[in-house]
Amino acid sequence: MKPTSTRVLPCAIFGHNYERSKTNMDHTIELTCSNCGTTTVTDHHGNFETNTVQNSQIKDTLEELYRLTRRYPKTKIAI
Repeated sequence: MKPTSTRVLPCAIFGHNYERSKTNMDHTIELTCSNCGTTTVTDHHGNFETNTVQNSQIKDTLEELYRLTRRYPKTKIAI
């Protein structure tokens, strides 16, 4: 891994220095690196997930689709 700036160099060598930046309502914690500003989110099991704009948009869309499918149950037709 070749760092592009000197701010990323400590993270490349020693790893990120995460600080808690926000606790969400769904019991996930948002962490931000104090050196490079990288944002990650922990899930319910404590696993790290990188939080990019594209991933958050996909996640929000999937949550909305799930809520819509739960709101309108499929009708069963007897034959």
